[in-house]
Amino acid sequence: MTDHRARPTGDRTELPADLSTDRVADVIAEEAAELIADVPPGDPGTYGRHAAPGGGEVHADGGSPRRVRIIPPEAADEPAADDDEEPLSIADQVREQLGGIRGLVESSLPVLVFILVNMATSLKPALWAAVGSAVLIAGYRLLRKDSVRHALNGLFAVGIAALIAARTGQAEDFYLLNIARNTGGALLCAGSVLIRRPVIGYAWRFIAEIPAEWRERRPILRAFSLISLVWALMFAIRAAVQIYLWLQHNANALGWASLAMGWPMFGACLLFTVWYGRKAIAADSVR
Repeated sequence: MTDHRARPTGDRTELPADLSTDRVADVIAEEAAELIADVPPGDPGTYGRHAAPGGGEVHADGGSPRRVRIIPPEAADEPAADDDEEPLSIADQVREQLGGIRGLVESSLPVLVFILVNMATSLKPALWAAVGSAVLIAGYRLLRKDSVRHALNGLFAVGIAALIAARTGQAEDFYLLNIARNTGGALLCAGSVLIRRPVIGYAWRFIAEIPAEWRERRPILRAFSLISLVWALMFAIRAAVQIYLWLQHNANALGWASLAMGWPMFGACLLFTVWYGRKAIAADSVR
């Protein structure tokens, strides 16, 4: 039997002359497969096997191939691709909940249409125009396969407001739902502070990180109590102005006031909430 092992000659390693190129490849592949499988050379269980192209393994007797999978040692320590993604910031999460600038514009558009059409014509055309604009916004989002959550919420609110105004026959009653919402917001925020459960703290925990025992930490509790009072004041100012104009039966002024006190006041309170809330949590974390 011919010995196919390499023989060292000086500084070089020479292969036998009668050893074919295919056999050299087979021998090298066999040795590599044994190293990968961590099997000592000469083990009877692995004798006579040759590595097959594509990472598999073929027995000398023509047996079925066994695929060898090589996993680099460092691969187990690498985090998954999803772990590399940074979590959304508070501002991004709030923006997502509100629908962004587009959501703010679309929610104000039906009210603007109602004001303009009511000033130009009368109540019934204004109601139909307001509801129609809300339907068009929802339909446009559906055609573009965008999220319709905010559009449907706006359509529902406009539909309820239009139904109330249609039943009473008074244009100013179109804003009764908004007046009730602002009044309820003021009572909710102020009442939550009185019972030492500031609602803004729960809202913060819903969208961002906050210690589970935040109500037991006086600095954080005071901060969210102050923020809740700021929101209560904003809702109370809105409600007071709207109720005054509603009692004056001034539907057009009521509409413009609702738009002017809408997103500008909401945005200012939101910025204060994010800034002061972060500041309070950061100060508490270093204590």
